[in-house]
Amino acid sequence: MAENSRRVAGGASYQQDLTNSQRIHSALTAGNVVTVALQLFREKSDDYITTSLQSYLWLFLTGLGASVCGGVGYVIGQIIGLSSWTDLVIFLLLFTLPLLAFGRGRKTAVGGILSQIIFNRLVSRNETKEEIQQRIFPKIWTFFRAEFLFWLALAGLYFGLAFILGLILRVFFSSLRDSDIIDFFTLPEQDFSSVLLTIITVIVLISLFYIGLFLFLSYFIARLWLFDVVIALEDVPAAQAIQRSWQLTQKQGWQSLSVVVICGLLLIPPLFTSLFLSVFSIFAILFIMIAAFPIYQAIKAVIYYDLRSRNEGLTFDLDIAAINPQNHLRRVILQTPESIELDLALGGIGSRALAWAIDQLLLWVGIFLFWYFGSILYLTILLPTLNNASAAFNQGELDQWVEAIATFLTFALSNCYFIAFETLWRGQTPGKRIAKIRVVRDTGQPVGIKESSIRSLLSSVDVFVFFVGVILITVTKSEKRLGDLVAGTLVVQDQQQIAQAKQHPFDLSPHTSQLAETLMVNTNIKTLTPDQFLTLRDFLGYRHQLAAKMRSQITSKLANQIRHLLGQNNQPLASSLDDLELVEATYLACQQTNQS
Repeated sequence: MAENSRRVAGGASYQQDLTNSQRIHSALTAGNVVTVALQLFREKSDDYITTSLQSYLWLFLTGLGASVCGGVGYVIGQIIGLSSWTDLVIFLLLFTLPLLAFGRGRKTAVGGILSQIIFNRLVSRNETKEEIQQRIFPKIWTFFRAEFLFWLALAGLYFGLAFILGLILRVFFSSLRDSDIIDFFTLPEQDFSSVLLTIITVIVLISLFYIGLFLFLSYFIARLWLFDVVIALEDVPAAQAIQRSWQLTQKQGWQSLSVVVICGLLLIPPLFTSLFLSVFSIFAILFIMIAAFPIYQAIKAVIYYDLRSRNEGLTFDLDIAAINPQNHLRRVILQTPESIELDLALGGIGSRALAWAIDQLLLWVGIFLFWYFGSILYLTILLPTLNNASAAFNQGELDQWVEAIATFLTFALSNCYFIAFETLWRGQTPGKRIAKIRVVRDTGQPVGIKESSIRSLLSSVDVFVFFVGVILITVTKSEKRLGDLVAGTLVVQDQQQIAQAKQHPFDLSPHTSQLAETLMVNTNIKTLTPDQFLTLRDFLGYRHQLAAKMRSQITSKLANQIRHLLGQNNQPLASSLDDLELVEATYLACQQTNQS
């Protein structure tokens, strides 16, 4: 695939680039945000991990220094006669907190540096690591204050929810009498089914509450966690960085939450595996933390880039040689039976993790409803009917048969979910459809019931045998898990959904055509490169999705850049045109020049 960052001018090259280039501006799915970030991390993983290790060493050294200062403070406190433990603790904090805060602030600043490096690669900005460090390290205390405000906001939110929950439970239990509780657990034997169903319902409601609480807190984390990237890239104070993170994610809160959930899911396999390393588990966990730090910062950089592109038109700038982030997705060329080559982007670990999470949620909701209503049917209808029909009825044997049948139906349901959807929806489940990926055969053809069955039956092995499927997706070029290898399938980006997400065509007035002809005759319109033409095209196709104020600002910026590119000799002509007229006429002139 031709990269959009190429800057060539001139006849044949110009026309070829306009024909082959994909659009620069392209919104990413939550899964692709994570996948692109992982690909960018892989390209210079050694350097990023080394930088992360240095930040953790600084954190350790400052912690060690704080311990020494604490010991010195304790001795001084004894000398000056601080006998109260409260006074002594406050005195020790004065000795230790500055170093601890500095170490934490420096680590957060290093995270900002890593995000800046990744972001620079997305916008093709040439800046060395040393230059970034010289600009960011003086802001260590700003990073620390922002992180302190971040955790303070989350703590306030958590304790606020705990307080509200405490009031609700207090009112609920104060309305109950001890005799009510005793009567509930001493009901007659024939009411045992209602007691059991009540207990199950309470357990489910409590579980749903904790899941909701987790998602609620994760949502706020996803809205606020970009503060370090904002400080690194926009040079704002701590409180403003928190507000800016909230503003950026205002229209994409659920997408940001999905990214956070995917990050948590991808941490489970290495952390679970580290538990089996006995005495070495602590070192494995430490290595996971060191490696995960730059990965998370890369994810933050990519989502920051994506949010600013969506909401603020970041890539609509003729001075930025932006690269479509989707160019970083791994690709595969498939040979169809008709000898046609298909160039497809692979699904990616991020999109597959998101699809798996959604499918598991829907599947387990279905399984729970099956067991819940099945239990009601068994306890309230089937069991009383059989008891009344026969006095010699053996309930224990029936329970075993019902449990066996229910277990078999649960296994069938968990597999039929994937088999049915992937077969009927041409390789997609609800989760895959949301993540915009689908399963295809190695020949590019849709999967059938055979391939879907193999993939579904082997999914348990991929997940529960030391997450072998996750490992295979990560290390193999074709990103195949064990089920894909056996079934001969691939998970790729859904080209149909991507095509539907493209920009809508835009109409230009006849007056614009006349202005374009004037520009073609009186200016050297080929001064604009193919990428600059694509930038104008992307802006005109996407502009109505931007806020009016932002759209006006970008239009003025592009118009001024066009005037500068056309040169001093053409300033009177370009200056006489309205900003939007100039942008539209320049786009049309470039298009007509290419066609001619």
